[in-house]
Amino acid sequence: MERSRNSNIVTLPYEEGCVESVAEILGVTTEVAPFRMPGSNVWQLTVPGANGRPSVLLTMWTGLHRVDVISGLTTVVLNDVSVVDLVPGVEVQFRTSRRSMLIVARQGNVIVRSS
Repeated sequence: MERSRNSNIVTLPYEEGCVESVAEILGVTTEVAPFRMPGSNVWQLTVPGANGRPSVLLTMWTGLHRVDVISGLTTVVLNDVSVVDLVPGVEVQFRTSRRSMLIVARQGNVIVRSS
């Protein structure tokens, strides 16, 4: 576990070992997806939104360094994910080596920044 610039943020490499930490920050449980890829698990996390209804389906393909997010009618795919920033009680930030970022907040909000 590596400390970020902000002492409250923890930065982890994007690999299978970070999945439980992501789930903890988002206040959800992990499930192995009903599909998989050779040699690697695929993880799915469902983040509740207003009234406890599912708001975001987060699919973590750690073996491919990829994250998929489905939120309403929008689907976002981020490739080349290298690290995850964990902001306790707030959000998870998936970052690429090219400075693109996908943020998933505890309340189910999704933000994408592409460079």
